[in-house]
Amino acid sequence: MRKQNKLSLAVVGFMVLIIIGISNCGGSATPGGNSGSLSGSPVGSPSGSPAVTASSVPTTAPPPQTTAPTAAPSAPSGCYPLTNGGNCYEPGEFCRKSDHGASGLAGDGKRIICEDNDGWRWEPV
Repeated sequence: MRKQNKLSLAVVGFMVLIIIGISNCGGSATPGGNSGSLSGSPVGSPSGSPAVTASSVPTTAPPPQTTAPTAAPSAPSGCYPLTNGGNCYEPGEFCRKSDHGASGLAGDGKRIICEDNDGWRWEPV
């Protein structure tokens, strides 16, 4: 035989041994047990215990997590009128046209009035 044929036979023989070794990996884990059978009890479990299968595992996804909506900033009780954003007015802030001449209560509890003082502003009383 030529040298190239001997090398080819050696490679083929080695591959056959690898394939045989791989096919035997699915064999029994204990001497005298099932040879590659997937039915019955799982290897290492007591006889008669149920095997875990893909169909016995619940496949429901956990519910999506939701966050509670953020509440609008709450104004301290008793202040009025409120800004368009729902907050208390403070002395020195500009007042709306609809508030000209009106009086109210600032966030700190002090009385305020909308007066024309270099522009319409909430001023302390």
